[in-house]
Amino acid sequence: MNKEPGKSVDFINDPSKIKVAIVRARFNSAITEKMAINSEKRLKELGVKNIINHTVPGSFEIPLACNKILEQDIDGIIAIGCLIKGETDHYKYIAENTTYGIQKVCLEKNKPIIFGVLTVNNIDQAKARIESSITYAENLVEMICNY
Repeated sequence: MNKEPGKSVDFINDPSKIKVAIVRARFNSAITEKMAINSEKRLKELGVKNIINHTVPGSFEIPLACNKILEQDIDGIIAIGCLIKGETDHYKYIAENTTYGIQKVCLEKNKPIIFGVLTVNNIDQAKARIESSITYAENLVEMICNY
């Protein structure tokens, strides 16, 4: 797998045999939809054939969806959301609890969940980070195939 020119990671297991999910928040969908598309495209480039897409209302709902999805025959998840700071403390509580919830599910289910929830100050910062979503796919495949 090439992450950057000249750098690669070898997989112990075959990516074509894994089953993954992308859980995407619809809130701030102009950002999250592009992130999910990039992630899915990169998963396919890495040889992943079995990809299931789910959407949830917002980032706060991602942990519950991940918990339920991992009860099925799924090897790992990419969790995608976008939280843009506003004028109130709402952003802080959603960001903290989404982060904690995803980590908790990951550790309890003993399966990788790649944290693709942007926490940014403005829309320009979010747009600038869309392309980084290809690394979510790379990280998920590495974690499933090698650990």
